[in-house]
Order: sequence, then structure tokens, then C-alpha cells
Amino acid sequence: HVPKRPGSAMPPKKQKPDPPENVVPFFRVTVLGDADSGKTCLINSWVNNYCPTVYMPSNDPVLYYRTLRMPNPMDENDMVTALVEIEDTYPPTKTGGYDMFGQKQDISIYMACDPPPPEPVQTPAYYGPFAEYEALSELKYEPLSRCRMGFMLVFDCNIEESLHTAMEIFNTISMQSMPKGTVPKGITVFLVANKIDKDPLSELTKKNLMAARSFAEIKEIQFHEVSALKFIKVRKLFREMVENIAMQPQFWMDDSLKEFFEEKKN
Repeated sequence: HVPKRPGSAMPPKKQKPDPPENVVPFFRVTVLGDADSGKTCLINSWVNNYCPTVYMPSNDPVLYYRTLRMPNPMDENDMVTALVEIEDTYPPTKTGGYDMFGQKQDISIYMACDPPPPEPVQTPAYYGPFAEYEALSELKYEPLSRCRMGFMLVFDCNIEESLHTAMEIFNTISMQSMPKGTVPKGITVFLVANKIDKDPLSELTKKNLMAARSFAEIKEIQFHEVSALKFIKVRKLFREMVENIAMQPQFWMDDSLKEFFEEKKN
């Protein structure tokens, strides 16, 4: 028993949320690329069904969220609503300064493929994404999914340097794995050519697309050609990314989700 001070009220006890009706897989997709490659436009095209037409350079990381109906990765006869966390980033050229969260600008932070956090000794009850998260009391960058699971390396297919930047980003990510030069185990990486509608007959554009296809084939990663502005193959791109991540449960499935699913199934 804790005595109350005169004139003070005991803080209200936080109520536990109701358990969900089904599992809600929670995935993270990190979008990387050169300045003006259309990263933010691509994300908004999928999340908000809207493509900004005025270029605003990204100076800070931004998190977006969208739900998606898909087959349950744990039961092919079931459908679930998955939650996708999309991590928008600034270009690699942004270095030396600080973002709005007070973090030093360093794009390598967003290429890190750290493993999921260790499981607690006692498995907590499962409530699904966001159910137990509290509003931040201070401004800080804090993704809510367990870890990075997939990367989209976006480039402007009309600019050769933009492609080279995407290739360099891949090389940096692949240096984290053994053997060097390969995708870290289980991580999904897509090379994404954006703005295919801008000048499709240009010889430079054709050359860039050919080089990108060749690079993707050699590195054994998927290559996608999209237009965020015209909404060309954007939904297909994100769905395929999510479906690939879903096949790697070691990233998104924790013990509480697994136990909840087994109990529900039985």
C-alpha cells in the first residue's frame, strides 16, 4: 500500500488493451537512394495514393505506415491485415549536419542490418502493433518494428549518377554479410528504377536500365521499373517486397505472436 500525499491523486492505472482477433504481422521497408530519385514520391504514391509534384529535398528520416491485406504467412488458408512501416531517408550526400531529431546525418545508420532484439525471459501476452506503445514525450526517431527487413534502392533511371549511387548503397549493405558482396542473410533488397515515364526513348535511359538489369542479375536481387508520378507498378513493387519479407519470419515473428497464433489455431 502506497500512502497518498495530501492534495495529490494517484496516477491512473493503465488498462491493458484487448487482444486482437488475429495476428498482425509488422514489417519494415527502408527506402534509400540519391537526391531527387523520387524516394518520398514513391512512398507517398503507395501510402497516400498521392505523388508530390514539387521537389522538396529530404533532410530527415520519416516513418510512414500502411496496412495491407495478404495471406497469413503462418497459415496459407487464412487472410490477415499486415502493418508496414516504411522508412524514408535523406540522400548519402547529406553528411556532417544534424537532422531534426538531433542525430548526426549519416546514411550508413539506415543501412545497418541489426538483428531483432532478444526475446524476454517471460513471454508477454500478444496485443499486436501499436497496442502498448505510448506517445513520445520528446522528439526522437524511433521505428516501432523489430528491425530492418527489406531495402528499396531507388534511382532516377534518366540519370547515370543516380544509378551509381544505388549500386554503391548496395555494396555498402552487402559488406555487412559473409561472404562480402552478398545480401545479408534473409534481408530482401530490390533495385528500383523510378521515373520510367519521363523520357523512355532516351538512349541514356535505355543504357541505365540495361546496366541496372545486369547489376541486379549479377547480385541476384530483384529489379523493378516504376513511375511514382503515374502510379505505374507501384502497388506491385510494395506487395512483392512485403511478400518476400513475410517469408523471413525470423525478423518479424516474436515469441508472443507465435504463442498467440498457436493458441488461436488450437
